[in-house]
Amino acid sequence: MRLGKTRRDLLVAFTSQFGFKILGFGLLALMARALSQAEYGKLMFALTLCEVTVLVTDLGASTDLSRRVGAAPADARDRLEAVLSARLPLVAAYLVLLPAWVAVTKPDALALAAAIAVYAVCKDIYRTYSSLFLGLHRVGYTVAAFGTSLVVLVTAVAAGAMTGAGLAWMTGAYVLSGAVLLGVAAAIARLKFGPIRLRSGWRLMQRVFRGSVWLFVLSIAGLVHFAADTVMLGYLQPYEQVARYQAAAKLLEASQFAVRPLTLILLPVCAALAARQQWDDLRRMMHKLFAGMAVLGVVAWGVVALLAVPIIRIVYTAAYDESAEVLRVLYLSVPGLYAATVAMLLASATMREKRAVLIMATGVALNVALNLVAIPRYGALGAAWVTVASQTFVGVWLIGDSYRTVARHPRLVLEPERQLEAALAVRDD
Repeated sequence: MRLGKTRRDLLVAFTSQFGFKILGFGLLALMARALSQAEYGKLMFALTLCEVTVLVTDLGASTDLSRRVGAAPADARDRLEAVLSARLPLVAAYLVLLPAWVAVTKPDALALAAAIAVYAVCKDIYRTYSSLFLGLHRVGYTVAAFGTSLVVLVTAVAAGAMTGAGLAWMTGAYVLSGAVLLGVAAAIARLKFGPIRLRSGWRLMQRVFRGSVWLFVLSIAGLVHFAADTVMLGYLQPYEQVARYQAAAKLLEASQFAVRPLTLILLPVCAALAARQQWDDLRRMMHKLFAGMAVLGVVAWGVVALLAVPIIRIVYTAAYDESAEVLRVLYLSVPGLYAATVAMLLASATMREKRAVLIMATGVALNVALNLVAIPRYGALGAAWVTVASQTFVGVWLIGDSYRTVARHPRLVLEPERQLEAALAVRDD
């Protein structure tokens, strides 16, 4: 892939992510003013729970699709059809089992969680289409789909805020935006690649998921690491504590606009470099990414440490002032979060996701164990310090592993020009 094209894609991705985050801040501000803290905390609990658990309907197939298409673009449409077909039975099961679980464990949130599960499914199926677009270096398609859905969501929430609508309206706004997101992505795929033919069968599911299961474990470990605090607060503390934590956590999540475009654009690029065994180029890219993310993470923490209170008040009003302290603490985790994101990108691109899974699983175990002690005693602030400790631990370990493997010991195969594709296809034969 041409360097100029990669740079243009990164520019488009960074610019769009920045614009999306501005709209996202507006969304948070509207909901904080339209809902009580208990209602806001309840909504954030349902969103976080569904965003974590919906990954079981994908099992890593979307990420696998992106790197496969990056290595072999000619097979893009066939691979998309296979992934979508394999996911359908899991989606149907999820829409039944998730509400059943909530009915048993958190019955007061059942109606909300059932509706948000529909939104989460639409958003996650869109991720499959997005992986195809990014594997083909068509980042504009993802911008068009996600941007349209976000505008719909912000508009619907604004209408609800102006009319005094409550939690039910806001929930409906999310479901509507999810349907728009999936509909626009599917329409783009049909227009550009033709009709998508879905099929069924156990063998198809086996073929799709066997090559992606470790990517699934890696992605869900990363998401659980990031979301465990919110879910555990929802079960162990009142919803007001969830709101206090999520007011800061959403701003921490927003900081990822600086690193997320790298993972979206550079995964197929790094996969192609590995496929051609261009290890020197990959090493140089790795050095630049880690150095740049370290500097960016420190700068982000410094800015938020100085401006935490005005940031919280602008987005959430003075009613959320207690979240400013949580925000300062959470942003101490940004350097580790950025480093971990880059390291997982490199692991996925070079077929070393199993090693990254071990590290992330250890981090998740540490996070959950510490939260069991910190949350009952210290609430949202305790959860924030646990995030800093576990995220820094994971980031340092992943950096060390990246340098030990990618920089010093690249994997070799008999056919250099087919390295990645051959590795990806081993279990399909």
